[in-house]
Amino acid sequence: GAAFRAADEVDVLRLSDKLGVPVQRLPEPIGGLSVQLTDPSGNAVKVVAGMHELPAHPPQSPQVANTGRGGARINATVRPPRVPARVQRLGHLVLQSTTYRRTLDWYLDTLGMIVSDFLFFPGQRDRGPAMSFIRCDLGSVPADHHTLALALGPADRYVHSAYEVCDLDALAAGGEYLHDRGYVRSWGIGRHIQGSQLFDYWRDPDGFLVEHFADGDKFDNSLEPGWAPFTASGLAQWGPPATSDFLDTSPRAARHQLTSMLTALRHDNEFDLNRLIGLLKVAAS
Repeated sequence: GAAFRAADEVDVLRLSDKLGVPVQRLPEPIGGLSVQLTDPSGNAVKVVAGMHELPAHPPQSPQVANTGRGGARINATVRPPRVPARVQRLGHLVLQSTTYRRTLDWYLDTLGMIVSDFLFFPGQRDRGPAMSFIRCDLGSVPADHHTLALALGPADRYVHSAYEVCDLDALAAGGEYLHDRGYVRSWGIGRHIQGSQLFDYWRDPDGFLVEHFADGDKFDNSLEPGWAPFTASGLAQWGPPATSDFLDTSPRAARHQLTSMLTALRHDNEFDLNRLIGLLKVAAS
């Protein structure tokens, strides 16, 4: 599950008191306090504060760029090494939920997060959103466009996590390194619309979907949420079309997806027949 860092230990104590859950001390090598929660979809959520500050690893330096008439790189070339992209931090994670609205409200009410963008299934704007990109509310301090993305779907599950790298060269050269070693690119390279990130998606050896990204948007709390249709072609400004692997419509995923859909339709949740039709339209649009 995800762990969110609070501003200080007082916030953890307040959350414990409000929700009636015990405060736990983290192991001494980590330090600080935590509370263990569960969101309405059954995902473990930990809120932590007061951890020891550790020295950062050396950063991967971005390439010096010449743009237009301006020239910052003189008498020098660009030769990014074909090495693993050095992860700067965990940027966001994406979850799918059969109780999307209830789970969304829980994150907004419990953790004080706010929505950057809503997406709605094609032809179902009147039924409200089916996906949201959620950011931390830091007031006037800009925050990542989304720390969490939540989508309505036929199963409560983890979709992918995303890791920031320094620039496009690190993204692309790191991808070449993975390709040379037999890793499978799921989708990319491209630039998203919601969040604007340069992206590259890969399957790790266990089949988990992992995103490397760079150059994402940052918003303060003065922006109102955006609204857009949820379509496969509307997920990127440029780049190759979204693949069946990324959309979970590949033969590898088909049996599991069909089982999840039939199970969800037999239970009382937000994923009804009309929502199923809307989801099928996403992949085809």
